[in-house]
Amino acid sequence: MNQLVELKSINKKYEKKNVLYDISLSLKEKQVIAILGGNGSGKSTFLRIAAGIERPDSGQVLYASKSIRIGYVPERFPKYLRFTPDEYLHYIGRINGISKAVLNERISSLLYRFGLKAWRNQRISELSKGNIQKVGVLQAILQQPELFILDEPLSGLDAAAQQELLSIISELKEQGTTILLTYHEASIFEGMADQTYYLKDGCLTEEVMTEKEDVKLIEITSFIGIDVAEWKEILYSEIREDRLLLYVSSKNSNQILMRILELQGSIESVSSTDFNS
Repeated sequence: MNQLVELKSINKKYEKKNVLYDISLSLKEKQVIAILGGNGSGKSTFLRIAAGIERPDSGQVLYASKSIRIGYVPERFPKYLRFTPDEYLHYIGRINGISKAVLNERISSLLYRFGLKAWRNQRISELSKGNIQKVGVLQAILQQPELFILDEPLSGLDAAAQQELLSIISELKEQGTTILLTYHEASIFEGMADQTYYLKDGCLTEEVMTEKEDVKLIEITSFIGIDVAEWKEILYSEIREDRLLLYVSSKNSNQILMRILELQGSIESVSSTDFNS
């Protein structure tokens, strides 16, 4: 397999903290590569640097071609867009030089596959989180990228859209695309990865650096006014359809449950889960 991207001795600091330290990695064609690690481990920073969106403090990112096509799906796709999905995708397609005929056909096909045809003319800012995430995926694959980068892509996606994304990843890989992603849902992506790396303390390794934690999944059905962004005990959170899902270490689960009840949240269920921190 030919090398598509090479990251050489990448270093990145934020406020004197080493987020990434002396990281080197080669990405070859037609591979699915997973980057795992806990919250704040630098996964998103690593993906942005690989995508060319953010620059390292030192080190190099070398691409096989100056015109490499890169599709990037951020963890949170901007929701305050005045475009409709149809307008936005046409805009992105024109920027990338896709002909009008090809663009019209491809957009219609992708909107259908992801169940977005009914919302193609509705403002993105008015869509649900899951549908906004779908638009984020579609803009990244519109140009049939050589490097497809996904940062926690399943956040907010319903089961049908998750399966469609898996199908598209498989199709792109078969066509020669390299997929670089980070995720928490082990049961969905784990079997697809050709290579898995772990980030901890700014370093990248192929070995699991910690034993798997016992994690609880807390599902909340009434969460208006509950903002968990600053709750350090939470490993990961997402809104899926009408539920707030919290992944919490078992040792912190009782504390989180009490806090939710104090804020008058409705707890639907608490269960053990397979989770990659």
